[in-house]
Amino acid sequence: MYKPNPKQIRSNLISCKVQKGKCPRNCFQCYYNRDKELYPINIPSKLEVRGKIVRMNSLHDSNIAKELVLAQARKYKDVFFNTSIASFDFPGPVVYIANPSEECPVDLEFLQSPFLNNLMFIRLRVSSTNLQHLWRAILDIGQVTNIPIVLTFMAYYDKDMSEETVKIKGGTDIRCYTWRTRHVNEYWCVTKAFKQHVLQKLNVACFRQVTLCGTLFSDNCCDCRNCEAYYWLAKRRINESS
Repeated sequence: MYKPNPKQIRSNLISCKVQKGKCPRNCFQCYYNRDKELYPINIPSKLEVRGKIVRMNSLHDSNIAKELVLAQARKYKDVFFNTSIASFDFPGPVVYIANPSEECPVDLEFLQSPFLNNLMFIRLRVSSTNLQHLWRAILDIGQVTNIPIVLTFMAYYDKDMSEETVKIKGGTDIRCYTWRTRHVNEYWCVTKAFKQHVLQKLNVACFRQVTLCGTLFSDNCCDCRNCEAYYWLAKRRINESS
């Protein structure tokens, strides 16, 4: 039986995963690898996807067991792929996590890909200690392409972030994280004040190319709609260039 992604409730997105077991990418603080209940395949029926955009691999990675991923994706009208591997040869839009090791400088070699036009957007993982890497990456990416960049804030389940603070304009220290339930599970989740600090620090208002995953107030897809908007823009861009 298909298990919906709680984050996607009331949105026009639905997830699909054909792989079994733990994802070998094992990105730091991965929600999927935390919860063994998610390890079985999770494939929606044609009726369940009616009127929806199918997100291949909001869990796992679309470049792993790729032939299985593609075989299932062919059954859907509207579908996009998610990966943290710099290989974008897919028959549809691709979301790329450019910094799965978020505390390291962003490897921008992916910008040389002959399939760069397939990217729906570039996802950058945000922490309280990697903003200098993000600033450099945003500047460099913008010199090469106008593909959207989406900032996704890290949440932590086995790293104590209770003492993590940053100094904002005026010299005040603010807490970066608070322990709370996000959708289903408990995490150290980013605070609204830290989100606002990041937007100001990265000068996002000056970069129309850069947006947030979610909003200042919500982590739910129905309140964000980035994936839906960027999917249709990417489809049009890909069709026009083919």
